[in-house]
Amino acid sequence: MAQISIQELTVKNMYKCLNLKLAEDQVDRIAPNVYSIAESKVDPNFTPYAIHLDEEVIGFMMTECDPNEIEERKYWIPRFMIDVSYQRMGYGKEAMQQVIDMLKKNDDCHYIGLSTEPDNYSALRFYESLGFVNTGKLLEESEVILLLKVRR
Repeated sequence: MAQISIQELTVKNMYKCLNLKLAEDQVDRIAPNVYSIAESKVDPNFTPYAIHLDEEVIGFMMTECDPNEIEERKYWIPRFMIDVSYQRMGYGKEAMQQVIDMLKKNDDCHYIGLSTEPDNYSALRFYESLGFVNTGKLLEESEVILLLKVRR
């Protein structure tokens, strides 16, 4: 059975992450992977990851941990994407669950946050199926904030 794993970005998997594709209607909804990788190189709070299905790179994600933020904004998932040819197969859900579990290991992780456009109904359903709650609050970019409560 094929295994999903989250691996830190390396020279070996970076180029594969740069070649991942989104569905046509998703292209304008998420920053390109090249932008996220560049952002992670100048901001030490960002950590980029390749999502692997066995040895194949099928997705990209980035986490953010800002020790100076309030607990609702300390742990964040600012980027998450699965290549269009691997979507709707359960791989995204498994990858997201692994990242949630990874972040939850931090004693100071009380919430995990992310955001999406308010009209991105498939993303909202996806994140809500993992336990994230739509706060109704908006980020500066007009994206709605979703939070997953980890501990009190």
